[in-house]
Amino acid sequence: MRKARQGWTMPEEDARSMLTMIEERIRASDIRVEHRDVLIRLRAMIEDDLAAEEQGRALMVGLAEADRTT
Repeated sequence: MRKARQGWTMPEEDARSMLTMIEERIRASDIRVEHRDVLIRLRAMIEDDLAAEEQGRALMVGLAEADRTT
């Protein structure tokens, strides 16, 4: 069985900038429907990566605080 690899993720500031650009393009009136659909999926992927990163940071903070109290 193959082991899953974690994909490449971009730095948070770049991801947030990319989300802004994607939102602008999605709202453009001259974009084709299939391109809009792809951008919407890309936006969801980037948002999921950011949420996972935040969750990971919160977990690390919680572990560090638990370490200090023991």
